[in-house]
Amino acid sequence: MTFPLIFEVYKPQERLLPGDKYLTKPQIAAQMIKKLRSMGFRFHLVLADSLYGEREKNLIQILDDFQLNFIVAIRSNHKAWGVADSKAKYSESQRFKRVFSDFSSEPRYIREIICGDKPEIRYWRITTDKDELPQNTTWYVMSKFPSITPREVGNFSGLRTWVESG
Repeated sequence: MTFPLIFEVYKPQERLLPGDKYLTKPQIAAQMIKKLRSMGFRFHLVLADSLYGEREKNLIQILDDFQLNFIVAIRSNHKAWGVADSKAKYSESQRFKRVFSDFSSEPRYIREIICGDKPEIRYWRITTDKDELPQNTTWYVMSKFPSITPREVGNFSGLRTWVESG
């Protein structure tokens, strides 16, 4: 079950009233994390959509500052794929059972994409078809979680949808 502990309404700049202060979604997320931490909450894992990992001052930097584990969706053209002096290496695709919130499941494939020399940040491709890579059922994520397994990445990353809609 998804249940918001706190929430903040995002207002685009063009909708602000005089005197309102504009905050990006990553800035709002950082404020919420700080507030929840001050209330005594501990975080095992933070999930976020690509918007939060693709901006100049992004949530990834903030999560690093807080030393929090995360899984963040990224676009297939994310800048890490083109790390200078490094060619991406791919692990073998692994089949896993994607378990949904209603306990139904479907087969998925996951493989790690190794970019550069930052082993603490890991990149993954998750798909329903490892040969065709259908655009609407292939996802890319980056994670920082030292002991996470590929199956956990696949299942945890799928929870992002419920976080956003919740």
